[in-house]
Amino acid sequence: MAMTRRHTLVFLALGIVLGAAGLFGHRIVNRHAFVARCIPALPPLGDRPAALAESLAGAEARARSWLPATKGLAELSRLYHANGFYPEALACYEGLRRLEPANARWPHLQASIITNFGRLDEALPLREQAVALAPDYIPARLRLGDILLKGNRPADAAKAYTEVLRRAPGDPYALLGLARCDLTANDWPKARERLQEAMAQNPDNIGVLSLLVTVSEHQGDPATADSLRSVIGRREFSDLPDPWVDELSEVCFDAYRLSVAAAIANAAGNRTAALDLLDRAIALSPNASSYHRQAGQLLLDDHNYGAARNHLEKAVALNPTDSDAWLRLLDALRGLGQTQAVVSTLLTGLSHCPQSPSLHLEYARWLKSANRFDEAIAEFRYGYQLRPSEASPLVELATTYLTVGRTDEAVAALNLALERQPDHPTALATLAFIAISQNNEAEARRRWEQIRRQPKTPAAVTSSLQQAYQQQFGRSLP
Repeated sequence: MAMTRRHTLVFLALGIVLGAAGLFGHRIVNRHAFVARCIPALPPLGDRPAALAESLAGAEARARSWLPATKGLAELSRLYHANGFYPEALACYEGLRRLEPANARWPHLQASIITNFGRLDEALPLREQAVALAPDYIPARLRLGDILLKGNRPADAAKAYTEVLRRAPGDPYALLGLARCDLTANDWPKARERLQEAMAQNPDNIGVLSLLVTVSEHQGDPATADSLRSVIGRREFSDLPDPWVDELSEVCFDAYRLSVAAAIANAAGNRTAALDLLDRAIALSPNASSYHRQAGQLLLDDHNYGAARNHLEKAVALNPTDSDAWLRLLDALRGLGQTQAVVSTLLTGLSHCPQSPSLHLEYARWLKSANRFDEAIAEFRYGYQLRPSEASPLVELATTYLTVGRTDEAVAALNLALERQPDHPTALATLAFIAISQNNEAEARRRWEQIRRQPKTPAAVTSSLQQAYQQQFGRSLP
C-alpha cells in the first residue's frame, strides 16, 4: 500500500514536471514565433560599412534562435535606430513592448523616433507609459513635458517640469521648460527669473541663453540681449542628455551621426567619450576633414596642442579650403610656441582661402605686431569689406589708427563699429578714452553712461577709465 502511494506521488510529480515543461516549451515556441514575425526585412544598405551588415546579420540570427530571441531583437532595434533605419527600428520596438511590457526603454525609444517625425499624438501615450514605468528617469519626464507643451497643454507640461525639479532640484532643462510655460501665459518676468536660475546652474546651455535673449529684448534690455548673443557666438544648441538614446552611438556605423553624438557628449562634459566617438567617425570616413577639425578643437580645449596639431594638419591636407581648420591650426601652433610656423601657416592658409575674413584679420594682427602699420590698416579694411556686418575688424582698425596718430579716422571707424554692434564694449571704452584725452568732458560722460549699461565691459577697463577721468578733470565719474 505504501509502495502504491509512493508510485502515485512519483507519477503525480512527474506529471507536474512534464506539464510545466510542456507549458514552458509552448511559451518558448510562441515567443520564438512572435519574435520572428517582428523581425523587419533587411533594408538596402547601399554603401554602408560591411561591419554594419555583419552586425545586423548576427543580431537577426540571434533573434531567430530559440532562447536568446528577445535579446537578438533588442540588438536589432539598437542597430537600426542608431544607423537611421527608423521604420525597421519602430517594428522592433513594437514587438519589444509586447514582449517586455514592464521595460520603459522600449516606449521611450519608440517615442524618440515618432516625435522626430512630428507625430505627437502617437508619441504622447508612449511618453506617458515610459514615465509610469520609470518615474525616476528624468529624460523621460522632461520629454513628456516637451510634448505636452508642443501639444498646447502648458498646465500639464508645467506639472511634468515641476515634478522633475522635485526629483532633480535645479535641473536647467526643467527650468527652461517652465519658462516656456510662463511665456504662454505672458508672464515675462517669471520666465526671466527661471532662465536666470537655469543659467546659474548651467551657463553654457544654449537653449536657456537663446530664450533669455528673446525675453531681454521684449523687456527693453538690449544690452543684456547683445551680451548674451556674444556669449552664444557660433555655439550650437545641444539637446538634453538622454543615456538611453545616447548609448545607441555604441553601435553606430554612420560617421556624421557619430560626430553629432561627439558634440552632445562634449557639451555634457564628457570629452573623452567625445574624442572616442570622433576616432570612430574618422575610421569610417578617413577622407573627411571636418571630423579631424572637430577633434582638433576638442583637443585645443584641453590644451593638448600637439595632438590638436596632428588632427588639424590632416584636416587642412584633406581640405585646404577649410578656413576654420587653418585658424584652429594657428591656435595649436601658438600653444606650442611655434612662432615661425604660425606665420608660414597663416600665409599658406591665406593662399588657399583668399576670401576668409578671419584669416585676413589674423594677418592684419600679425602685421600690426610687426609694426607694419600701413599694411595692417589695409588688411583690417579688407577684412571688414569681406564681413561688413561685424564690428571687430573696425575696432582693431581704430586701435591701429590711434597707434599712428590718426585719431579722426579712429573715431570714424569706432562709430561705424557701433552701427554694426551697438554698445560694443571696446568701441565705447576707446571712444571714452579719446574724449578724455581731448579734454571733451561732455562726450566722455556720454560714453561713460553707455558703458555703465554694458555688463560685458571688463572691470579693469572701467577702473582705468575712472582713473583717466579723475586725472584729466580732477573729479570722479558718477
